Amino acid sequence: MNLKTDFKGSIDDFATARNYFLSKHQWVLFVDHDEEACDMLLNYLDELVPRFPYYWVRRFNLWNGRYRGIWNPDFAPRLVSNKVKFIGRVHERVVPKEPHGVIDFPIIHDHLGPSTYKNYWYQDHPFYLMWMGVKKAIEVVRGR
Repeated sequence: MNLKTDFKGSIDDFATARNYFLSKHQWVLFVDHDEEACDMLLNYLDELVPRFPYYWVRRFNLWNGRYRGIWNPDFAPRLVSNKVKFIGRVHERVVPKEPHGVIDFPIIHDHLGPSTYKNYWYQDHPFYLMWMGVKKAIEVVRGR
């Protein structure tokens, strides 16, 4: 769910908006308007058998399309079941905090919005090259 595009009306309390979607669905993958879920994450979620009420998902943080080491690594509660709820108007958090799982496939978080990272940094960045190598290996194994 994307709060900016999928929530009707203006948002002045982010926890209320997220809890609205949790009242309608058993599981929600929250992707903010300045984030993109990578294919590796989406493929992983297709196979996931949940063992926890929610999952922290790695966020790969960029600013102006460029990697910022000081902001990484970062994990945020993005895959959430209706067994928990969010509290806090801004910088909301999940309660109860424990137990939770961790998913290490990233959501790309560019503070300027989605897809801007594709035009700037990726060609030379070692993490991206490694990530693309793993992605290609998975495609080969799957026979794509």
